[in-house]
Amino acid sequence: MKQGFMEHVRKVLILDFPGQTAEWYAKAYLEEAGHDGSDSKIPVRSLTNTLSKQVKNEREKNIRRERIKGIYHYFPVSAKFTHDTTKEEVITQLNLPVHLIRDIDNLVVLGKVLSRNDAIFWLILKGREAKRAYLDRLEGVRNRIELLKKEVEEE
Repeated sequence: MKQGFMEHVRKVLILDFPGQTAEWYAKAYLEEAGHDGSDSKIPVRSLTNTLSKQVKNEREKNIRRERIKGIYHYFPVSAKFTHDTTKEEVITQLNLPVHLIRDIDNLVVLGKVLSRNDAIFWLILKGREAKRAYLDRLEGVRNRIELLKKEVEEE
């Protein structure tokens, strides 16, 4: 692999998979780089420490970290998404066709995400980003409908 660890995290991994831990990024890099990714006897620990120190000491300006439930997660500085632990999460049950579950499980098995929940969350974020203008229009329509309903109720 031509890119070094920090360059690959900055340019590829953190953009495609924001919000992962330093260990996750280290494992993903090593998986992509093969055994040439680090000269250390304990490469995951070495790369994890590198990412942590670079961001902590503000040597890496394009990456920020947030502590979520006691563990640092890394995000691109430009990312609008942050995991807000002050807001309550809603548990939702989904019934998905088998072909979608296969795609989700592929993300998990290949180590791109840690769980089905993370895979679904990531896919929703990517879909939301891709359809932002459409979703904004829907919200505008919904707001107009709610205003019309209030007008009818007040008469």
